[in-house]
Amino acid sequence: MRPLGVSLVALLNWLRAGLFGFGGLVLILVGHLSGRLAAMIGSGPLLERVLSAVGKTLGFAALLVAVVWLAAGVGLWTLKAWGRSLTLVLTGLWLFFGLFGLLHRPFPTHILRVIIDGVIVVYLVNPDVKKLFT
Repeated sequence: MRPLGVSLVALLNWLRAGLFGFGGLVLILVGHLSGRLAAMIGSGPLLERVLSAVGKTLGFAALLVAVVWLAAGVGLWTLKAWGRSLTLVLTGLWLFFGLFGLLHRPFPTHILRVIIDGVIVVYLVNPDVKKLFT
């Protein structure tokens, strides 16, 4: 039986996947539209290609991150050891960038993000929870 904590972390992983996926699609669209806009105002084909390529590259990178978060959520949901490991790595990176954000702009959202990610890491390294994934 999957504990509630593991289910909540899996759902949070899927939420992050959805946000990255949506952001990736928006970046692809904005990159395409900004390239078209640059072409309309006569900035030249180079600027059009650069704007479009940057938007698409960033968008596809965000979609790739979304797929990784989605996989981590599936792995946790099915109590796979790789899902726990992947979630620890991703959450650890997310925590690192959250701490970095705290140093530059200590907004309440950064504080909440660091607290949530810290709790997730501590929860997933708990020996009782770790036993579920073996």
